[in-house]
Amino acid sequence: MFGSLLWKECKMWLKSIIFYAYIILLFLFYVTQMGEGTAFVKPQPDWDDYGMAYSEDERVIMNGTLKDLIEDYGRGYFPTYPIGFYKKVILADQEMSILGDCISELTGMTKEQWEKEYDRYLDGYSVYMDEQGQFVEEEKVPWSLVVSEQLTYKEFKEIMKKVSDIIGAGSEYSESMLKKHGIVPKTYEQAMAGYEEVLEKDKVTGAYARLFSDYIGIVLGILPAFFVVTRGIKDRRNQVSGVIYSKKISSGTIVLSRYLAMVIMMVLPVLAVSCLSMAQSLYIANNEGVVPDYLAYVKYVAGWLLPTILFVSALAFVVTELTESMLGILVNGIAWFIAIFLGVSNSALINAGWNLIPRFNELGEYKLFQEMLPQLICNRCFYTVLSLCIIVLCVVIYDKKRRGGYQIHGKIFKNSHSKCEA
Repeated sequence: MFGSLLWKECKMWLKSIIFYAYIILLFLFYVTQMGEGTAFVKPQPDWDDYGMAYSEDERVIMNGTLKDLIEDYGRGYFPTYPIGFYKKVILADQEMSILGDCISELTGMTKEQWEKEYDRYLDGYSVYMDEQGQFVEEEKVPWSLVVSEQLTYKEFKEIMKKVSDIIGAGSEYSESMLKKHGIVPKTYEQAMAGYEEVLEKDKVTGAYARLFSDYIGIVLGILPAFFVVTRGIKDRRNQVSGVIYSKKISSGTIVLSRYLAMVIMMVLPVLAVSCLSMAQSLYIANNEGVVPDYLAYVKYVAGWLLPTILFVSALAFVVTELTESMLGILVNGIAWFIAIFLGVSNSALINAGWNLIPRFNELGEYKLFQEMLPQLICNRCFYTVLSLCIIVLCVVIYDKKRRGGYQIHGKIFKNSHSKCEA
């Protein structure tokens, strides 16, 4: 029974204009965002810029952390990620005073001295837009505040622990985050090492599949909601519920078959569109003499993008079933907006946390991805389990409606003792 219902639902979508609109929107998003492709070329010794990297030099990490701390102190607020989500922390005057003392310990200068140097730097700092419309930062006065030479890395970490405790959970100054403040220009050797990792470990296809997942994940954070809600509203207008309610099929079978059919019909176009990116990565792998991972895109779609589709579809499904309105689009729209805002709040666009839309907006960076991978796995498992819980709730609501427990009228629902026709 379940299999036949599932197949019937899938065939129905093949006849629906909504399904083809979904495919077109996915394709257009891919073409506009990734259509020109991303260059993957071997670094050359005479290049002026090889990108940025995280330094292992303790002194570089210390000075980079100090600079970020002083700038946050000057702005008057501190970015934190207590559970993977962005939170702006504004400290009380007393706490700010303690942080000022910590900066004095780090620099070996009085508060008046380092504040004077910082103000001098700000006076010579400006941002303007050039003729090409690009923002340009100009530092007329070089940054001069560094960690005291007498301070050891162990002492530095002790001071930063105090700073982190004051700012609170998810502080960017916790010991595990210190390395991320030591950003330096990549050397030719580092660029070559990253290039070889893409060839040897990512097989080229893995790197491009990550970038594809990053971009397509953005649109999948909202598009399935329109897919699900439109179907629900259409069924209501066609009075399909009365026919379905009278059938001797369990509510679980009906809900799960419809949900699974929607998920399948949303995943298949994603796999189809991924073939465009895969063709590019296969061409590059062939030119580089690398045996590609032909299943890379399937793995990333299943592990990275499918949980997003599962959650967005489940949330839209349950809200639509509960309210029989377009409210599911609004609810998902709010969740999508928050997820996008949280992703952009990370300047490198590399984060997972508990965000609905994980970001990894870099081609390559295999080591960096491996560091993020455990967090990404927890994130994707969380949204998968949460989706299943929402669908169970949807089954309960659907069954209640079939038994007459709820009568929905527009946006208002109330208890009713009427029973559906046998």
